[in-house]
Amino acid sequence: GGVGKTTLLTQINNRFLNIPNDFDFVIWVVVSKDLRLVKVQEEIGRRIGISIREWKSKSIDDRATEIFKTLRKKKFVLLLDDVWDRVSLRTAGVPLPTKQNGSKIVLTTRSEVVCSQMDTHRRIKVEPLAWEKAWKLFKEKVGEETLSMDPIIPDLAKDVARECGGFPLAL
Repeated sequence: GGVGKTTLLTQINNRFLNIPNDFDFVIWVVVSKDLRLVKVQEEIGRRIGISIREWKSKSIDDRATEIFKTLRKKKFVLLLDDVWDRVSLRTAGVPLPTKQNGSKIVLTTRSEVVCSQMDTHRRIKVEPLAWEKAWKLFKEKVGEETLSMDPIIPDLAKDVARECGGFPLAL
């Protein structure tokens, strides 16, 4: 945790939203540790224009059918953030990406097991920053003015950055 997976996914999301592309939908869903398929479906439904009010009385299967009917005809990117356990895309109603439909699914997780369970095709391991890069980023974010306010601050800041082992959360 804390190496920047969500930040990276946020940048991917923003790039899709701000740069012209040929995707019909860019769908962001925070899954989290307490995976609830209904919540995942509601967020997907919201992003593809389905009225969530009408969904309150529908079953998971009915919602899945509605999601599938919409997405099967579209090219989409589904961004799943903070995945702790396998998400059944089929049960949620998400058509699997193929070369033919051009859709993509990107997920962030701390677990190699989840990657295997989700049958990912490509994995990118996000590592903590090296000390020099972490310290440089820290200084850029905090600013020289803040660091020079008191002579003890730089040493304390270095201790904090070292303690966090290159994780951006130290920044």
